Amino acid sequence: MVRRGFSVLALLLAASACLPNRLEKTESDLKAAIAEAVTRGDTATLRLFIEVPFAFDRLYIAGPRAKESTLAAIMGEEWLPEMSRQIETSDHFYLMIFETRGKIVPAALTMKTVRIDSTLLNRQYTPDNAVFRVEQTSGDPIPTLRPLTSPALPTPAAEPATAPSGSPASPPSGASAP
Repeated sequence: MVRRGFSVLALLLAASACLPNRLEKTESDLKAAIAEAVTRGDTATLRLFIEVPFAFDRLYIAGPRAKESTLAAIMGEEWLPEMSRQIETSDHFYLMIFETRGKIVPAALTMKTVRIDSTLLNRQYTPDNAVFRVEQTSGDPIPTLRPLTSPALPTPAAEPATAPSGSPASPPSGASAP
């Protein structure tokens, strides 16, 4: 009897990580952060460790029609089937699955809110690399999350092999630069 009571308690504690209030707040925060990133334009970067209302250890982004068995295998024993939010049969939302201290918090983002670049799907992220670029082209009402790429640094100009006459390339030995 004690063993059964313990397993029911463990199940309730695991389910408490994805209470409706926490899910709604997470989804609401993500939608607001994406909208704010779009208004910033050129500096549209989404840093998930800032935007979600809790610290997380890892994140998995599942695309539409992701298999429940795949999600369960990746997320481990804390995964509950209802957390998939029926993504297996849906093609209108993405599922962001956060793990925080061994608890799972799934958050759905509909395709009316954002598109997620296919290179970001079916991957695990940490707070350090869960940073994405938000792009919205003119005429497209829906922004897209893309991988964050660093802009190329300008190539430094080559220094001349010899200095022009009258101006030494380096101070004479024993002298110091001004």
